[in-house]
Amino acid sequence: AVVSTQSTGKDWKEYYAKGHSFDKLPMVDVPTLIINAEDDPLSPPDYLPFKEVNENPNLAMVLTKTGGHIGFLEGLFPNGQTWLNRVVDEYIQILIFTDFLQKGGPKKNVPIDYY
Repeated sequence: AVVSTQSTGKDWKEYYAKGHSFDKLPMVDVPTLIINAEDDPLSPPDYLPFKEVNENPNLAMVLTKTGGHIGFLEGLFPNGQTWLNRVVDEYIQILIFTDFLQKGGPKKNVPIDYY
């Protein structure tokens, strides 16, 4: 999402009302995953584009209870793969597999390794 710095308002409610990119979401024409946490202080659930996501089949949203802002870290000393990495990886794999099936699946006499 894009939030313009010129959209500052008199308070945070006005900032979110003017600074969102919800009007751009109907134009998204590629599969897009939106991930947000309910405890994100910079994008609270009351200001998420639920309506726009429901109206565009190219959009999917994951809303978690926790994660903060750009969080989703795991463990006392987080490093390596995180929950976010795994979810994005799974989403991409599903997109690839769905596209593969829509194109007719595996071809006869061609090893599946080539896909």
